[in-house]
Amino acid sequence: MTRSPAWHARIDIDGAVEGSGFLVADRTVLTCAHVMRYRNRAEVVFPGAPETGPVPARVVDRGAWAGGDRDRGDLAVLELDRQVDIAPAVFAALGAPYASRAPKLVAYGFPDGYGEEGVQSELRATSRQLISDEWAQLEFWRGYGQETDRGFSGAAVMLEGGGTVVGMVVAHDPVTRNGRMIPAQVLARHWAVLADLVPTPGYPAEEKRWLRELVARCPALPGPLGPLVRAAAGPLGVEPPAVEPRSVWEAVWYLLSESTPGPGMLPLAELAVRLAGLAGSAGDERLARELRDWSRAHRSRHDGPTAPTAPTAPTAPMVPVASPAAPSPPSTPAHEPSVAPALPVPPAPSVPLVPPAAPSRTQPEPLAPPLHPPSLHPPRLASEAPARRWSPILVEIRRSGADRGALLAEVSAYRDGSRRLVGQQRLAKREVRGWVLERIDDAFAEIDTEGRELIAFALPRGWLNQPVDQWTGRKSMSTPLGCVAPVVVMDHDRRASGRLQYRLKKIWDVLDRQPGSAVHRITCSGTVRPDRLTVQLQDVAGPVGLTRPPKGPRDRALYGAVLDAPAPIVLWPRTGCPGGALCGASCQGEEFLNRLAEQLSVLPPGELPERIFELRKRAFHHEGPEPHWAAELSFVWDDPRWFPDVARLSRSPVS
Repeated sequence: MTRSPAWHARIDIDGAVEGSGFLVADRTVLTCAHVMRYRNRAEVVFPGAPETGPVPARVVDRGAWAGGDRDRGDLAVLELDRQVDIAPAVFAALGAPYASRAPKLVAYGFPDGYGEEGVQSELRATSRQLISDEWAQLEFWRGYGQETDRGFSGAAVMLEGGGTVVGMVVAHDPVTRNGRMIPAQVLARHWAVLADLVPTPGYPAEEKRWLRELVARCPALPGPLGPLVRAAAGPLGVEPPAVEPRSVWEAVWYLLSESTPGPGMLPLAELAVRLAGLAGSAGDERLARELRDWSRAHRSRHDGPTAPTAPTAPTAPMVPVASPAAPSPPSTPAHEPSVAPALPVPPAPSVPLVPPAAPSRTQPEPLAPPLHPPSLHPPRLASEAPARRWSPILVEIRRSGADRGALLAEVSAYRDGSRRLVGQQRLAKREVRGWVLERIDDAFAEIDTEGRELIAFALPRGWLNQPVDQWTGRKSMSTPLGCVAPVVVMDHDRRASGRLQYRLKKIWDVLDRQPGSAVHRITCSGTVRPDRLTVQLQDVAGPVGLTRPPKGPRDRALYGAVLDAPAPIVLWPRTGCPGGALCGASCQGEEFLNRLAEQLSVLPPGELPERIFELRKRAFHHEGPEPHWAAELSFVWDDPRWFPDVARLSRSPVS
């Protein structure tokens, strides 16, 4: 015979039996709030351990129960005045009572006539569907038996086979003779401490306790919490809650109990980062930092070892293209354009896109050996993937319509092709630089060390000339960002267009097979309609170089045409020829394009971020009388395969 667990308890008040309960820790007993009826003291008796005797107890916590038969949160937590030598109950897996072959459930109560020793009721769960997202319905195991009426309230419902707890009896209907229990999953929603004891695969008790304590310090959030949960869980394939969470803990517990973490699917890490941003907005930087620490530790625990394979390109599907033409011989001038394989040669434009510049008499500027010298890569066959493997960090900055001048900033890291949110905040413009640099520091702890770091800024089109590569901070990164790692910029408008993203991926299928990067030049002389320029550039595969920044209306239209083409690689000097000027063949912008062609023409397109990085370091160390020609270089490099499935900012710009 198997003895009934000693943790079953009887709740006595003023010498009368009021209900049942069960021991969940050395000095903690759970029962129903309606058993206590707003009283704060009771005596707890353990019939399975009569030597323990009655133990005084007091109520230390309650659910949200308001006194009605249909009110939720019918839970009371009792603390015993002394510790008892009884092993506490153990909770079953959350789905255990709803197995396809229904397991027998047993409840131990103290109805009239059985107040001393108690009696058992054999039950089964009707369905895994909850009533009002709160109660599971119980019915008799054989269609008849002991009803779970008065005296069973607060009793643990346990699996008959293993004795583990699945919920707590809370109500009985004498007409239908069905009962109701609050499942363990819902009990932990009402009393967060119980989450440490309820099994949630992938989340150890210590990790849950740390998060629970952080959440308890979070301020009440204005507005509904559902959008916050959907932003964290939706992109990762987790079904959002059907019922709006009523507290931050309910939102957290939903993800703890409803999602099983796996590689690239860690919704709680995403939610913790979003909570950190809200805590930072409320001025609690310590809590924000600790929430980010929890997110980082959680992700680190789920990171598997990196496979020791050769670096490859992202596993995005490659669109078949025709066999490429034979590459040009090495003697081809650096400024001569290379036309994309399988694409028609563009017609002669009205603007000299590729004017025949005279070969430079100056030798290409020597550079310090890069960390990953592109010249060391062996020549690639047409069927091979790019040799470079990046570990990207993405910074998204966009305008917010909520406050005048406010910006929405988001920093993410990519690991194994999956996005990891590092930070998200609504900021004043003066706060953006410092916040972004701090979050980039955090992002370095998230990326794969097997790849080369790449920092990409996704900016509004009018911001692409911003010198983000020259950003420095007081607390960190006193060196310009562009001298710390390769920095590129991308256009928000293109990232929001499925058509342009599709076109960019196809262009990169061609670029991957090109051994060099001949610069396609757009010069200061001549005029062309922007729409015609867009059409012309659709047939050009390779970098596009411009001679001046997009400061005037004409230049902004020109840049818009280039980005809409879409040109995957665009370079220009932030201080170039004056806007609107018609220059000759030897202007400052032309010299910029000549020097650019010398540096890039022999490199595959996928290696250009590394070369621009080396040029920026050279410009930083330059001490000549004139600024280095690459000192103010803007660099659009947009390969969407390295930034898959990027969720948009969770907050609407006008929310």
